[in-house]
Amino acid sequence: MTDLKPYEQYLWSPKREDYENTGVPEDIDCVFCAQVDGDERVTKAAIFEDEFLMVELNIFPYNTGHLMVVPKRHVNDLTDLEENERNRLFAMVQKVEKLQKKVVEPAGIDIGMNIGKAAGESIPHLHVQLVPIYEKDRGFMETTLDTKVMKKSIEDMEREYEQETEILENYWDKA
Repeated sequence: MTDLKPYEQYLWSPKREDYENTGVPEDIDCVFCAQVDGDERVTKAAIFEDEFLMVELNIFPYNTGHLMVVPKRHVNDLTDLEENERNRLFAMVQKVEKLQKKVVEPAGIDIGMNIGKAAGESIPHLHVQLVPIYEKDRGFMETTLDTKVMKKSIEDMEREYEQETEILENYWDKA
């Protein structure tokens, strides 16, 4: 045990270094915008998209089944969204929560956004992260070796989510 106080505890994310060291071509200002433009130099694991947004797997996930909802228009802050866009974004977040509950059956879901570098933003393009949390997230490997065990590959998760994407359809009824 340590003498650290609760507020002195840290969340360690060993895969974060891999992400930060991933080379993005210098002429790409925004990875999400490059995905929208179809730039094949960036990885895209979208399970749903329309003219307004993309729902995609995080390729450097914090947990198995980690999804993101990304507006296609480049915005950095919630305040940059028009009311209709904000409503549409969160209508999809609700559907993604339902999708995750059906497909990966988490004990809970962390939903969040990092706005600004000081808040942990690594891609300066607004996106909502939905990270499933499982009952047995703290096993031997995590506790003794500081190693996160992912239950399934990104490719497997992509296939499983794609089988249930009807949940995401009709997320925005303008009527």
